[in-house]
Amino acid sequence: MRRFREVSNSGTGEQAERPAGADGGPDAVAAERADTDVVPDGTDGPAIDGATGSSSAQPAAPAGRRKASRLELPILIVVAIAIAVVLKTFVVQPFYIPSQSMEQTLYGCPGCSGDRILVFKPVYHVRTPHPGDVVVFKAPKDWDELGGVQLSGNPVVHGVQWFGQLVGVVPPSEKDLVKRVIAVGGETVKCCDDRGNVQVSEHGSAGPWRSLNEPYIFQNSSWTKPGTPGAKAPNDTRSFGPVTVPANRMWVMGDHRGDSADSRYHCRDGGTGPNCDPVASTVPNSDAIGKAVVIAWPPSRWRTLGTPKTFSSLGLPGVGALPGEPAGFAVAGVAVIGGWRHRRRRR
Repeated sequence: MRRFREVSNSGTGEQAERPAGADGGPDAVAAERADTDVVPDGTDGPAIDGATGSSSAQPAAPAGRRKASRLELPILIVVAIAIAVVLKTFVVQPFYIPSQSMEQTLYGCPGCSGDRILVFKPVYHVRTPHPGDVVVFKAPKDWDELGGVQLSGNPVVHGVQWFGQLVGVVPPSEKDLVKRVIAVGGETVKCCDDRGNVQVSEHGSAGPWRSLNEPYIFQNSSWTKPGTPGAKAPNDTRSFGPVTVPANRMWVMGDHRGDSADSRYHCRDGGTGPNCDPVASTVPNSDAIGKAVVIAWPPSRWRTLGTPKTFSSLGLPGVGALPGEPAGFAVAGVAVIGGWRHRRRRR
């Protein structure tokens, strides 16, 4: 039978029972420590092993780091929206193609999902529009081709429409059009030569004339070669001019010539004779918003929008793109955002 003896706790006068022979030996001290694992008073942390002094759980992450992790996604969303707004306002803006006036360069036909294009804005701050450019511009007052979208009075729907305009999936509220520049200030333009092509002269209506080769045209207006030079066939809806484009203005036409309310359409004589109004039929350079440079959506339609060779071969200004325009800006933006995200992850 085990024998016990009474031991007095220091300072309390309380008695405790301890096994006999447990006073002083190393084995007894170790056994006592193993039976008395404790957690420091006032803490809720893991138990500390009395024999080894090691913790049974990993320390919790600092509260500040957990809070930063929760805030990271909202901050990235806000930064992304801010960058999108800045890019849209000053650099690259997406536009939705709502009509078929630029078929088949740009899709906007009934039943089609209209193309979304990216328009590079700074280019016309350093140069004027060039012949061959696909340009987005504010519609002149009397050009009645498809106005903008009226935003809803419902705050939720209004917000959705605004964001859709921001990313280019909803047509803009303002009345913006997209056409191809055919001639610019000081040049004279007319149609047609013996093959029904548009002609441009840099020396006025006396010529010499240079014919444009435009294979991108889709469903051109009707035209029949007249039996008498200078005359018009009864079914001719293609001929116009000659018209000398006023300074700081541009003559624009849709690639779908048979269905485009463009400069020829707005001659105010129906484009049927030499009495075309050079102001009513042209667009001020100052109304140009930017140059369309790429079809961004849908992915199956992705391609750049360059300048046709026919304009370069005429001795007219060619591509005229700024160095790195605009893909360099997009790549740089992605690199900046990706690098910032990477640094955040490493912190």
